[in-house]
Amino acid sequence: MKIKKITPVCIHVPFEHGAKKEKFHGQDWQKLEFVLVRLETDNGVIGWGESFGYVSWKSVKTTIEEMIAPSIVGKEINSVEDINQLVYDIQKTLHIFGRYGITIYALSGVEIAIWDALGKEKNVPLYKLFNGGQKKEFKAYASLFRYSDKKLVEKKCQESLDRGFRIIKLHEILDETIETARNFLGKDVPLMTDVNCAWTYDEIFKKKNFLRKMNLFWVEEPIFPPEDFKKLSKINNDLGISLAAGENACTHWEFEKMIDAKAVNYTQPSVIKVGGISEMLKIINLSENKKIPVMPHTAYFGPGFLASLHLASITKMEVFIERFWLDLAEEFYPGFKIAKNGKYQLPEGPGLGMEFNSELIKKFKV
Repeated sequence: MKIKKITPVCIHVPFEHGAKKEKFHGQDWQKLEFVLVRLETDNGVIGWGESFGYVSWKSVKTTIEEMIAPSIVGKEINSVEDINQLVYDIQKTLHIFGRYGITIYALSGVEIAIWDALGKEKNVPLYKLFNGGQKKEFKAYASLFRYSDKKLVEKKCQESLDRGFRIIKLHEILDETIETARNFLGKDVPLMTDVNCAWTYDEIFKKKNFLRKMNLFWVEEPIFPPEDFKKLSKINNDLGISLAAGENACTHWEFEKMIDAKAVNYTQPSVIKVGGISEMLKIINLSENKKIPVMPHTAYFGPGFLASLHLASITKMEVFIERFWLDLAEEFYPGFKIAKNGKYQLPEGPGLGMEFNSELIKKFKV
């Protein structure tokens, strides 16, 4: 198949999260900004991808249009090897603009769209292109907002249980709200907290006894900067608490440094940030070869979410799938809003396996 056209499609979808209204990077955060990537082939096949675009959507869109699409349109793609070579060539071309952030986010969405189109062209689910499918269902966890309010934490934990989730991740940084969740859920429900780099290195050691008492499945990104693998390794070795990180890391090279430093117990690559499916496959291999489970970061709702399910199907170790806890005005894939029996199922259609709700583009395109 030959790539005929690449078009970034930006949509802003209103959402409700049940927490206090706050600004996100200086903006009133009432809509999620998605950068979808529409790829058309000479055979009329349409592939869809997703780039990380919260707040940064304009920059990501421009990067796709001006820096990536001109180098890809006209390329012939007929195999996984062709995708891998193309990704290598584009990364090499883009490296002068930085190996992390916007350029890699943009490439991630384009690359996912190519995989989707190739799967559709060959009429197979995406996971069959990389010999996945060993797993067909995945434990799901509710990834709650930061509420900083004990009553809200209890309410949202109960809502999560009511919707079928049996694993819960907080974004709480206060001892009192973390303890509220643990007491409410009891000792048997796996509980994590994503700190988003809010604690200092010294602070987390002061919390050592408390965190051990809370019996957290993992503590995520406890300190800033998240790539200070030397300090993370010391926390990991000395604290006796499982750590997770990687949602903001780009390419398998950064994960290799993280793994070699023994900085984490769980790696968390984000397919729409890391460089796409090809990079994610390398990360899964790197991580599991060192006996470190991969827990994909999936705080998004479009093609990137489905790509993560296909990637999870190739993992050999335990894997959880994240559902970011908010209600969109219109769902991409309504069937994935609620976990069935606490699990998500692997889609079996061609490419990513499902077509998303086209009403989103009609209603929310900008």
